[in-house]
Amino acid sequence: MLPAVSRESVFDDEAWWNPDGFLYGLHALIGPLRGPYLLATLRDTNVAEGSAVLDIGSGGGFLAALLADAGYDVVGIDPAMSAVRSAAQHVPASFVLGVGETLPFTNDSFEAVVCSEVLEHLDDVDAVIAEVGRVLCPGGVLVFSLPNRTLLSRLALIELAQHNRITRVLPPDLHDWDRFIGSRDLTELVRRHDLIVHEVHGVSVRVRDLPAAVGAMMNLRRRQISYAEAGAKVRLRLSRSRAVAYIGYAVKTGQRTSCTEQDEAQDITRVSTRSLSGVFSDQALQRRKEHGTCQLPR
Repeated sequence: MLPAVSRESVFDDEAWWNPDGFLYGLHALIGPLRGPYLLATLRDTNVAEGSAVLDIGSGGGFLAALLADAGYDVVGIDPAMSAVRSAAQHVPASFVLGVGETLPFTNDSFEAVVCSEVLEHLDDVDAVIAEVGRVLCPGGVLVFSLPNRTLLSRLALIELAQHNRITRVLPPDLHDWDRFIGSRDLTELVRRHDLIVHEVHGVSVRVRDLPAAVGAMMNLRRRQISYAEAGAKVRLRLSRSRAVAYIGYAVKTGQRTSCTEQDEAQDITRVSTRSLSGVFSDQALQRRKEHGTCQLPR
């Protein structure tokens, strides 16, 4: 059987890139859907290559790696220093230690912000969305993905995945269903901070793929396959049903501006004067020194 893992140790774990770890397994499960969706959304909303993108709750840097490879100027922020270090070791992007409720960046600093599988873990979602609205340029894009707050999400993600002794594959208190956010509630929440939802899709497993998904969970419980292998066997897809989870994007009101051009024209630094600690990969550090897109913290 799988060893017990406490919630306190989940996100302060340096094994993000270990295929045998459940954090990498979650990436293997969600990544094939959210990665292409994220890049397609940025492309379709005209967030050009080289644009500044903030990844809130960046963890080990999975999405930051995808964005950096696509040519975006990426900054990740996470409250766990070990996650920040792990990301900086693997990804040519900048990573800062901090929380979404008090982002250490100036107003109108980013063309896009990503909150993927993050909002459901936060204490003050309203404060985080307010900060997102503050640091996004007018016309900037927020891409989000998270579980919905429904009875089916409680059954699938809490009872089966965390509590049932036969099927559980996640730490028993990884998710708290009371923190899940309904898709309509999120739409209203972001609207209060000048963000308008343009698109929401459900995320689900095809009925014909359910036996393979359950089999993967059983084999994982028996340690016959790794988390990465189990995640790869469960094929998520965009769907009309938001019964378990959803993904979408919102746009900040106002005419689109280029944050990078604005910073260069007005000599504005992206990092604010708030106190922060950061870890930067060597590649990103050199790139930022060469292009001057952001004043580095000292």
